[in-house]
Amino acid sequence: MKLMFAYVDPGLGLLAWQAVVAAFFGLLFYLKRTRTWLVRCWRRLREALRQPKPVPATVPQPRRPARR
Repeated sequence: MKLMFAYVDPGLGLLAWQAVVAAFFGLLFYLKRTRTWLVRCWRRLREALRQPKPVPATVPQPRRPARR
């Protein structure tokens, strides 16, 4: 039976660390963008519910039956 040793490149730790840091900042960016989008939607909805419904400028006339 042969003895086998695994080789780990010294730069592998730095690469793994870089991937973890990039994933962390990517997650922060994603969460901030999602939060901003949700806040914007909430404000639009709240403003739409606050505004009174527009009143028509003229009173609609009753419909007349069609002539035959």
